[in-house]
Amino acid sequence: MAIYGHGFAAVLVGAVWLGSASGQTKYKLELAEQQTVTGTLTYSAKFADLQAKEWIAFAAVAPELPGQKNPKTVFDFPGAEKVKDKSPLARSALLAKVPAKTDDLKTKLSMKVSYTATLFHRHLVEAGDGPVAEVKPLTAQEVREALTEHGDIDFKEAGFQKWWKAAGYTKGEDEAEIPFARRVFLGLRASHTYDFKAGMDRKASAVCEGGKSDCGGLSHLFTAVMRANGVPARTLYGRWAKSAKADEKLGDALYFQWHVKAEFFAPGVGWVPVDLSVSILHDKSKEGLAYFGHDAGDFLTLHIDPNFQLDTGAFGKQAIHNLQEPAFWVTGSGKMDKRIDKEGWTVEVKK
Repeated sequence: MAIYGHGFAAVLVGAVWLGSASGQTKYKLELAEQQTVTGTLTYSAKFADLQAKEWIAFAAVAPELPGQKNPKTVFDFPGAEKVKDKSPLARSALLAKVPAKTDDLKTKLSMKVSYTATLFHRHLVEAGDGPVAEVKPLTAQEVREALTEHGDIDFKEAGFQKWWKAAGYTKGEDEAEIPFARRVFLGLRASHTYDFKAGMDRKASAVCEGGKSDCGGLSHLFTAVMRANGVPARTLYGRWAKSAKADEKLGDALYFQWHVKAEFFAPGVGWVPVDLSVSILHDKSKEGLAYFGHDAGDFLTLHIDPNFQLDTGAFGKQAIHNLQEPAFWVTGSGKMDKRIDKEGWTVEVKK
């Protein structure tokens, strides 16, 4: 994948990422283990007039990340296998093929996915003159994945190109990644507001001019600006590491702790956490940086970036926006218009 962007001061050498800027303020990420949690996601879909033959279901596989260690994903179906999605990111998912051998399975699929991980809180601080732990540079593959234009992170779209240049979000030749990202973060925080509607357009090219979006759209926008300038960045799709509350809603929809945030990579520092939507909603400080470079270790990431391409077999490759909940297809006969969904999210903290 070609590296794209103006003001691009970093280069690929061999198989590692080398960043820009010397003589800048030095930073480090302070990490500490916060908690080990198991989040259990339950989801069922029932269709009164369906006669299913086979269900084809996919669940996200939680990735290993700087803030999320030793992840384990269990999809509660015998024989579920790990596969790769067909997008450029080739993310892992679990695939289960479930024959409808019982009367209940003729009309209903019930799924359970358990995610266990140790979460770390991370805080970006000035390094001072003391020793700083060595941070491995990104590999060439990691750089490609974190700079690609794909799906909702559509930074090559003409309208987005015009917007980010006019907004002044061009990384200067001597501007290091952290000061640049902070400048963009504060700029977007000032220019955009939070809004949620089911089915809203969350593409960066729509959010940039629209001036408002939810956590997904705002995270896509920040990530798109970073990638347009050659700074590796990614969105993290998952759920808060706390159980859903009965009858809690986001807009008109029942809310099950879904959330999306972002990270960008600073050479010598690592993946720096960013949460633009929570900042807009909750940070009342003068500086506005409570959610820039700070992660409380209270979020389970289920996958990186949106826009999956899943090979269903019977239905070929199918596009699905995200896997914050399982995706499924079904073969058989009948109708799928009378649908009843049930969802649950419970989190247990390991002592």
